[in-house]
Amino acid sequence: MTTTPTSAPPQLTAAVAIPKVAPQRRWRPMLVWLGVAMIAIGGLIGWRLLATVGSTAEYLAVSQRVEAGSEITVDKLTKVRITTDPALRPIKAADASAVIGKYATVGLVAGTLLTEAQLTDEPVPGPGRQLVGISLGEERVPSKRIVPGDTVRLIITNDDSPSAANPARKAEPAPEIVTAVVVDVRDGVKEGSTLLNVAVPNRDAAMVAARAADERIVVSLSSGR
Repeated sequence: MTTTPTSAPPQLTAAVAIPKVAPQRRWRPMLVWLGVAMIAIGGLIGWRLLATVGSTAEYLAVSQRVEAGSEITVDKLTKVRITTDPALRPIKAADASAVIGKYATVGLVAGTLLTEAQLTDEPVPGPGRQLVGISLGEERVPSKRIVPGDTVRLIITNDDSPSAANPARKAEPAPEIVTAVVVDVRDGVKEGSTLLNVAVPNRDAAMVAARAADERIVVSLSSGR
């Protein structure tokens, strides 16, 4: 008996995947320009920082308190590297030799930048004058703030003037007046008081100091300033 061979079952062909076409992205000009603007801003900020760092320089400052009239010596100076406002005009550290030997026209606290307006070639208070400190209550100084360099009148009051309580006192003589130049101004020890360092003629220094101790001085400021 002849056996007829059985044919193999047909092989199934796997399905071929159809590639998907990626959807095209929409062109958004606004996002592109926003990115360009951000890059430009970042570059501008970086340039500005570099320009700021590059414009710093060394200037002179005082390393300790300097009293008005004191001589500027090398041990009172220090260098600081900062960026300054052109309107300030501090003295550059390279010019230290031109500063040493000058005198402070005002009191300077540690860390103060030096400017030409704070210095003078002449000793303070100057020939023929003495520096006297006067502590004054707020009722003895004008409401307009006094600043170094002001010329003021020191009016010496008289305690022997007549009053309603004691009409027998003799008539008050004309007050003495001493013209002085303000060298330094500070807050006084007492609350509300002001301490003035003033340059007065030698002949008036002792009298002004004594009257100041007795609280018998009133300061008058001319209206020229």
